[in-house]
Amino acid sequence: PTRYGIPKDIADQVDPITCYVLVATVEALVRSGITDPYEFYRYVHVSEVGSSVGSGVGGTHSNKLMYRERHFDRDVQNDILQETFINTMAAWVNLLLMSSSGPIKPTVGACATSVLSVDVAIDTILSGKAKVMLCGGFDDFQDDGSYEFAQMKATSSAVDEFARGRTPAEMSRPCTSTRAGFMEGEGAGILTVMSAATALEIGVPIYGVLAMCGTATDKEGRSVPAPGQGILTSAREAPGAVPSPLLDMGYRRRQLEQRRAAIAEWQQRELDLIQGEVAALRASAAGLPCDEAAFVAERSAFVAKEARRQLAEATDLWGNSFWRRDPRIAPLRGALAVWGLTIDDIGVTSFHGTSTKANDKNESQVINRQFQHLGRTPGNACPAVCQKWLTGHPKGAAAAWMLNGVLQILRTGIIPGNRNADNIAAELEQYEHIVYPSRTIQTDGIKAGLLKSFGFGQVGGEVLVVHTDLLLAVLTREQLDAYRAKVKAREAGSYRYWHDTLTGVRPFVQIKTSPPYSEALESSVYLDPLARAVYDPATKTYQFKQADQTTAAAADAKH
Repeated sequence: PTRYGIPKDIADQVDPITCYVLVATVEALVRSGITDPYEFYRYVHVSEVGSSVGSGVGGTHSNKLMYRERHFDRDVQNDILQETFINTMAAWVNLLLMSSSGPIKPTVGACATSVLSVDVAIDTILSGKAKVMLCGGFDDFQDDGSYEFAQMKATSSAVDEFARGRTPAEMSRPCTSTRAGFMEGEGAGILTVMSAATALEIGVPIYGVLAMCGTATDKEGRSVPAPGQGILTSAREAPGAVPSPLLDMGYRRRQLEQRRAAIAEWQQRELDLIQGEVAALRASAAGLPCDEAAFVAERSAFVAKEARRQLAEATDLWGNSFWRRDPRIAPLRGALAVWGLTIDDIGVTSFHGTSTKANDKNESQVINRQFQHLGRTPGNACPAVCQKWLTGHPKGAAAAWMLNGVLQILRTGIIPGNRNADNIAAELEQYEHIVYPSRTIQTDGIKAGLLKSFGFGQVGGEVLVVHTDLLLAVLTREQLDAYRAKVKAREAGSYRYWHDTLTGVRPFVQIKTSPPYSEALESSVYLDPLARAVYDPATKTYQFKQADQTTAAAADAKH
């Protein structure tokens, strides 16, 4: 950890998995073009940066120290208890890197923790509680947990695998006839998520669009780890004889244009009424609360702001939310239709693919049934990516690693094969909409990818990701050029950051030693929603100055 820049005293104090989380967070930020986390506060308030990072278990090394070493009266640090909590790792990220005061929503979902984290992050942003969220998951590897997984017959047996002449690199074989359990991995996967509007304003590189995320539990049972099919519900719909007009982008565009015209008409009426209000107040006993010009200006600004709010609601309704709470449109179909896509446009599916007998069959059945129900064209088989053949199963970080893989597929058009797929199981042949490649495929482009994740405790989840081009296509030429210029500058900054790290100019993890505001300004920054940080050349970081300066900086950034 010290080679990455984590001070030795901190590395010695925290649980080892915390160091993974810190490094993964910095990497997620740097790949987002953010080399100083405090730069976020130039664009958003400190209350609008949050975290939903979680874990299946938390600090397993610290748990061992607390429950075993303490029991035998061995020397253990006095604050070991705090390092066992699942939310402590995200707390260290904020303590050492972010200094945010936004929503904190740590998630727990065993092997599906990361997909829950992504789902919570999206909901938090859409609800308006945050504009930027760090999400993902982490889990460590310890012999105690590994032993218990083996007792459940969940993991592959190294003894049996070696007896069959297999090397450790061959012991995870998802979807094969010889699969015999998962092989454990460890580490962290962190993602930077924000709304498209925020991403375009800041100018960060957008690797993909999270078009939909969902979770589901399963039916009655007695087995906690048994995989289920509750996530099938994202394909639930009761269509009529004729497809809903809401799926037609032309229809939705017409409704939006009519609403825009109505809002413009309302705005003009309200502006015309302002002079009448002025005359009425002037004739009243109370009189005008301020001079006439100021009154007219403030009321006109209010009307303009209200018109923008109404327009934003209309745009969201006809652009993004038209399919919600409509039983005639499946959530998965509706999320695709937002971007003018259909179920046939899903070009890759990322399998949870643990290499267990039960999961790989259940997952294949779920995906194939979704495709059937939503009318995927026969013969248009979707390639399955099973990346745990390479990474093993990291539990909490699994879906974050998988999502990273899907983003790479969308950027490159390359679908990686399952190199350990020596013989696809015969029981999977019945699933006509899925193909299980053992070699890498270079495509001419993938528009959308569907990721599945399953966890102990009836946790099922999925994420639909669409290509960034579908988002950028809605921008004007001027907006696109401005965004590209910002991204190019950020890529240059990240490139320099990486190389400065490799050459020893600076550490990769640069721990903060103070918040972005002084103690005297702390409460005023919290209480002023327009407070923004400005770059301080003296400290070479972003700092909050006096309230009038930060508010002015916010106004400049907004314009």
